[in-house]
Amino acid sequence: MGTWRLHGGLIWQGDTFKENNYLDIEVTNAEDREIHLSESHLLVPGLIDFHCHIWAPGAPVSVTDTEYISSGVVASVDAGTFGYDGWENADRLWQNSPMEIRSWLSVLPEGLTIHPNPNPTKPENISLERLVETASNAGDRLYGFKVRLGQVDAKTDRGLLNIARAAAEKSGLKIMVHLTGSGLSIDEVVEILRPGDVLTHPYHAQRGHVLDEYGKVSTSFKDAVEKGLLLDVGQGSKHFAWKVFQQAALSEGIKPHFISSDIVRNTWKKPPVSDMSYIISRFIAGGLSRDEVFASVLNTTSQFMNLKFDYVNHVLVLQADHSEVQYSDSEGDIITGHIRYNPSIHINHRRVVFTHSTKEDCIRKILKMT
Repeated sequence: MGTWRLHGGLIWQGDTFKENNYLDIEVTNAEDREIHLSESHLLVPGLIDFHCHIWAPGAPVSVTDTEYISSGVVASVDAGTFGYDGWENADRLWQNSPMEIRSWLSVLPEGLTIHPNPNPTKPENISLERLVETASNAGDRLYGFKVRLGQVDAKTDRGLLNIARAAAEKSGLKIMVHLTGSGLSIDEVVEILRPGDVLTHPYHAQRGHVLDEYGKVSTSFKDAVEKGLLLDVGQGSKHFAWKVFQQAALSEGIKPHFISSDIVRNTWKKPPVSDMSYIISRFIAGGLSRDEVFASVLNTTSQFMNLKFDYVNHVLVLQADHSEVQYSDSEGDIITGHIRYNPSIHINHRRVVFTHSTKEDCIRKILKMT
């Protein structure tokens, strides 16, 4: 057991970064150290991923909690990997994780345990009673119901939205809607959503996008956001277009509430997803300010999850690399950035997860601090 004193760098306080004189944190699995950081280092209490897919038995497409923690993530929200056929077993496992995990319940009984799914359960065969029963037994570990549009046809999409709405009304929970590929217009999708519901993948350029016939943001979509519809990036490998994000949405002031990864097994550590520090970097390069991005990942997400992380038990150090980086999207378009944050030190629940020495670090072991 020892105390690590982190000198220098910039530390996240409130809603911005401030100069860090020093930060002391007790660790249970290492001796005393002093670590000197440069101005290119940022200190945060860990990263939070609002949309990902976390492994549990029966979900081969997902990434393990151990892998998430190794990338500096301290909390995450599983976005409908499981439906009522498997959610309770998965959640029992997640409750024992060293990472805080909450989730959305897929309205499909099988969730994403079959993916791709050639024959998803038809809306008329989904049990509203079991959706509501699972939610009522979940307490605060479940935020609501996840609808994945675009798997079959417009009629199916409409049926899935309707059963999710009914379940949400009966349980007092929210809906998260996967937009990419929907056969419905954005006007019809947002009509069924309410303030506090979440639309994920709003910046894609495929069928079911948020733009009107003139390439502008749909009026109904903009109105829904102004009334309280929440937007989740849900980066993923197929769900994001720079032209929609920058040229349409940002130009009209439509910014995401949640900046998230939608990481699955085949996008883990691979662009355009990779991990959360990569996601943070790409959106700073893409036009959002550093404070906006970190406020989304740290403040907005933790408030939604009703969780609080402090520097007593957690700290993640990110080192800035200002080399040129090419950030691609799902359409083959690329923007050039000059920022890439990489995890350098991670302490989670007072345990040192990793340290990476760099040219700018001066890490030296000392005798007992007094």
